[in-house]
Amino acid sequence: MIGQRTFFRTLADQPVAASTALVAVTGLPVPIAAGQTVCISYVIPFSVGATGGFKFFIDAPAAVAAFQASFEAIDGITASPGAQVALVQIAAANFANAWAVTGNHLCRIDVTITNGVNAGNVTLQFACNSAANGITVLRGATADVTKF
Repeated sequence: MIGQRTFFRTLADQPVAASTALVAVTGLPVPIAAGQTVCISYVIPFSVGATGGFKFFIDAPAAVAAFQASFEAIDGITASPGAQVALVQIAAANFANAWAVTGNHLCRIDVTITNGVNAGNVTLQFACNSAANGITVLRGATADVTKF
């Protein structure tokens, strides 16, 4: 099956002060029609402080027919091989970790969603894992989208 491919990229850093409340990443919403399937590959460079860690969430319209996401966060500071945290989900839930490594890191997310009856947007959201510090999604975060 051949799909329609679209590419999105953020143009500016997006900081969130010490807060656990999820915020949508600006510039990366993906429209999804009722009954449509989308495959999205996110590459998200981000920065965190010495405490607080990170939290990412894929928000989709209500009543999706199928959802699968794999998350991988790569520690960009610790000497090789840096710490990696990975998770596979079959339902929308937070991907979070209390990393206490100040600096820039990378999160890679691959998600496939088959939508139900509610058209809307798939959005990537982020926040601190605790209110102890801030987090910033860095300029150049991307979403590579294929719709079927």
